[in-house]
Amino acid sequence: MTDPSQQQPRPRPYPWFFGDLRTRWPILDFYERFEQIVAMVLSFFLIVVILAALWSLAKEVYGLIAHGAVSGFSRDAITVIFGNVLSLLIAMEFNHTIFHSVSHRGQIVRVKTVVLIAILAIARQFIILETEPASPFRILAFAVSILFLGIVYYLMDKRDRAHLTVLDENKKA
Repeated sequence: MTDPSQQQPRPRPYPWFFGDLRTRWPILDFYERFEQIVAMVLSFFLIVVILAALWSLAKEVYGLIAHGAVSGFSRDAITVIFGNVLSLLIAMEFNHTIFHSVSHRGQIVRVKTVVLIAILAIARQFIILETEPASPFRILAFAVSILFLGIVYYLMDKRDRAHLTVLDENKKA
């Protein structure tokens, strides 16, 4: 008898980016197949957007380095770079969520992830806010939005943790 820890993982019969989709395809109903196809197309488009944004960011940073502006980064340049980095992170998080839904059967996008993306988007707005004049009402609106989104995220996370605790207790019993 061989030790299970020493067994080699068996290779997947299909490319990794399809996950178990091809093996599940026959049991999916029409709408679930439609959701999976739309999710894959959206994921592909987001990958193209992420690569284009990454290329743009790389050119911008290279331009700053090539022109010797690294030692004296202006606040505007730093703000633009951080804004672009956060935009990339937002797109990657959203794409990760869609990609995860394709590789695992389940919801296309979880509400908790949408709240997290909204928090990131408002944080990005705060970062790029100093490059343009902002009214106090706009700053207050961002602050209140991020406060309430943070509360919603906290409550959803607390609910998920309580649910996982109940599941763990049920497994032990």
